Amino acid sequence: MSLTAEQAQASERHFLDWERGPFSHLIRLSVPHFAVTRGFRFVASGHLIDGLLSAQVYSDSLTGVSGNNLDRDPIVADLVTSGWIEFQDGKTRHSVGPGQICIRDTKASWEFSCAPATTAHVISVPRDLVIPRIGSPRALGQAYVSHAEVPEVRFFLNFLEAVRRSSGELERSAAARKMARDACATLFSRIISERPGSGLGDHPQAVVAAARNVIERNLESGDLSPPMVARRVGVSLRTLHRCFSASNDSVMSFAR
Repeated sequence: MSLTAEQAQASERHFLDWERGPFSHLIRLSVPHFAVTRGFRFVASGHLIDGLLSAQVYSDSLTGVSGNNLDRDPIVADLVTSGWIEFQDGKTRHSVGPGQICIRDTKASWEFSCAPATTAHVISVPRDLVIPRIGSPRALGQAYVSHAEVPEVRFFLNFLEAVRRSSGELERSAAARKMARDACATLFSRIISERPGSGLGDHPQAVVAAARNVIERNLESGDLSPPMVARRVGVSLRTLHRCFSASNDSVMSFAR
């Protein structure tokens, strides 16, 4: 999708066709006022296997809501490779930067905003495939934020790459598509249901890198503080301080 500056001023009506596509869980989409003069571009390429979506996405500035409060809304993961995406559900806010992944149940509504020229790997799994596989429905009660280098996440992404390379076989075989779909849902569910805390705590370098990204983007913010940084990264305050101590630094000394 490409919109001129004039079209971007009335961007809402141009997103209506998304209601029937693989991004149908995204609603109330619009281009922010500060970005309309530059127009808007969105590009997605990947594969869709019987409701399972794996796509590389580029998007200019975009705001909206992820989730229709419908049982058919999928479980979605966004692995950001450049730019950032911020998700907010009531008082809970997650700022997801390069190298981080956010998994959430879109049956709950998440407000989101996307930075200019953001790229991400988007994975969408049908909800009815995930629910029977998770250990407890409570595992879907909050977003899961982690780093792409966490072993289970990296394994899952490697599996998706193998699926992409096998797209020819999948097109010719319904049985192969079902196997790929079921295996993907199982791996996805294990990441959610067996997360140790936020998944980042065992990777202090990843925590520090994510925290520094948050600090650099919020230097002018009046509420910049260790608790705010911990909340945005998705770890406890204790874990945040422990990871910075391991790097012989502290949160606020880096901010200064």
